[in-house]
Amino acid sequence: MLSDPQSVTISGAARTLPRLEERSETNVYSDRINGVDLFVTQKVDKNGTLRSSASLVRTTIVTDPLTEVKSRQPVSLSVSAALPTGYTVADTEALYDALTGALEASTKTLLKRILAGER
Repeated sequence: MLSDPQSVTISGAARTLPRLEERSETNVYSDRINGVDLFVTQKVDKNGTLRSSASLVRTTIVTDPLTEVKSRQPVSLSVSAALPTGYTVADTEALYDALTGALEASTKTLLKRILAGER
């Protein structure tokens, strides 16, 4: 089990996320005051593949540009991995490093293009 609390830094502001829920496959760490949640999920599928994911969700008030109506909307970013039997954590970490390296290179150009809708 991960330590409690978890912490994240968003736009230079540190957030402490105490564990608020323990579900069968997911733990939820949350800073309800600032609208930040971390979901960590672990499950093994019928083929024996370990599926792990971490999702960071931030809820904020946004304004619809057409109606000017304000509403609370979540935005999320997730990292997931599927580790078949025999695949090591080190192998998966190497893939993670390659992916995040590509997303962060050249002032995050690839990340920005993907988030803007390119594929």
